[in-house]
Amino acid sequence: MRRFGAGLAALVLLMGLLPFTLSSCYIACGCATPPDQNQTPPPIQAEDAATSAAKLAGVPAMTADLTGGAGGRLFYRATAANTVAFVDAISGIVVEVVLEDRLPDNATVSATTAGASTAAETFMQRTGLDTASLTESARLTRQAGVAAYDVEWKESGGGGATRFAVSVNASTGSVFAYVDLRMQLSVTAPIVGQARATELAIAALSVPGEQVTSAELAIDFATGAQASAWEVGLGVPSPTQADVFEHGALVRVDAVTGEATIVKS
Repeated sequence: MRRFGAGLAALVLLMGLLPFTLSSCYIACGCATPPDQNQTPPPIQAEDAATSAAKLAGVPAMTADLTGGAGGRLFYRATAANTVAFVDAISGIVVEVVLEDRLPDNATVSATTAGASTAAETFMQRTGLDTASLTESARLTRQAGVAAYDVEWKESGGGGATRFAVSVNASTGSVFAYVDLRMQLSVTAPIVGQARATELAIAALSVPGEQVTSAELAIDFATGAQASAWEVGLGVPSPTQADVFEHGALVRVDAVTGEATIVKS
């Protein structure tokens, strides 16, 4: 009887400590992350952010997930096929739109400056923003083996700050990126397309027979300044199985400068 009573007391004591043991797991072993009870939800909801981004991008629908940036700033990352956008979670402003399949892949210039301006102005009409008091300019940019037009709207007067920027593929005449700079964020739209990025990745690795196995554009604000890069997977087909690749490698290609960094070889 004494042994049974002692065992029962130990069981009761263990049950009393169980909540503390489980909650300590969040802190000590990292097996789960509890919700922050003190965090205030952003005023902009995911559905609203997705709707705003889809309207600006000109796609039927997008889905949005909350993501963080430097200094605790929150964004919604909205995605659809070949489309990504970032929406400020506090103001609801669509900070950026990138149409991945329209990014430049070569330095061919077929579109005129006037044509690029018209394409950019048509895109800007979807924003509903008034640019009448701003000064518009367009210039041709060549870098990383591709060419694009940068169409900007600045405050009138010398040295006026840029408020909006639209990027146009110089070969196709299609808009591939939009940036809202009114929040003074360090945002630079990607310019290097997937085909060009894979060329740069293959050249950087310089392995005979290397082929692309995957390519994904990654964009984030984790460091405060936006970073855009293609993550390109490479491999050599097996001599016995065409769908099996050997010598797997990963190359990161900066989508702005074209600089290639071998991550794994």
